[in-house]
Amino acid sequence: MSLKTSRAWSQTEFIGSSLAGDSGFHLLEGELKLALAHLNEDCSSGTNTLESMVLRGVDGVRRQPQQALLTVDGGLIGDRWSAGKAKPGDQISMMNLDVACVIANGQSVVLFGDNLFTTLDLREEHLLVGTRLQIGEAVLKVSATPHVPCGQFKARFGAAAFECAARDPRIRGVYLTVMESGTVRLGDAITPLD
Repeated sequence: MSLKTSRAWSQTEFIGSSLAGDSGFHLLEGELKLALAHLNEDCSSGTNTLESMVLRGVDGVRRQPQQALLTVDGGLIGDRWSAGKAKPGDQISMMNLDVACVIANGQSVVLFGDNLFTTLDLREEHLLVGTRLQIGEAVLKVSATPHVPCGQFKARFGAAAFECAARDPRIRGVYLTVMESGTVRLGDAITPLD
């Protein structure tokens, strides 16, 4: 299996079987560890931006808007969690785009089900629990709730990806709580405020 390093995502809608993933793209444990270690060595302190957003509909459709509203009470408006699941501690999920692309290995990052994708280094030594982040007009706080992988994650990206993310939940990303409501747009800078 060769590693596909391109940032694969599409501005189209996904539904049903297109969210199942393809086992032909799953990486073996050694391949995944090597690719992630290479990413960690190459992390730069450059501009951290919002690269992609995903709204997961209650109808199973996933959309990728150019902008979205984040609210204290509802999280990401238009996402299925905003209809009652969004609560402080895990209102919104965010993943590093480069890590997502390594794990997806050529599949669309829409398969992850995360809301926000960023170039920000999400490793705990770089982004502590409780850190406030300014994204566009909104302010969010990094939650203590670990973002652990689920069975769907394992089916979509394989056993090695599941085990890796289970050992280090920051590979899977972080949960965020909205502290100040506002609109966010693709390309917005993500600035730690603490």
